[in-house]
Amino acid sequence: MDFEKNLKQNNMKVTPQRIAILREIQKIGHPTIEEIYESILKDYPSISLATIYKNVTSLCEANLLKEVKINLQKQRYEINCYEHAHLVCVTCGKLEDLNLNIAELFSREEVIQKIQPTYASITIYGKCGNC
Repeated sequence: MDFEKNLKQNNMKVTPQRIAILREIQKIGHPTIEEIYESILKDYPSISLATIYKNVTSLCEANLLKEVKINLQKQRYEINCYEHAHLVCVTCGKLEDLNLNIAELFSREEVIQKIQPTYASITIYGKCGNC
């Protein structure tokens, strides 16, 4: 993924910190702010947690990142690339993506009759194979 191009297309300044944040999120998958901070601290020892918060918030507002809210867990972040659902293990907290045809759900008659859908946040909870 060309992070520099994506930042420029969203009228955001390209900074080493923003590139590092995006790379870490892509590498880790669904990290918390603290996990992003700990990973980036190795390469940018003077970076502050506040800088991470500020940049993650800006990247979310620009729709380059998506906040993933899971019950009883800290917010996690992912690169906003396609519509999908999440699978969450209620024992170990493991979070995985699930390809799901959201457009098909939006076109169902019982949905259209009740609401004009704009987005969906679908999370399926259960026990993973390791637990």
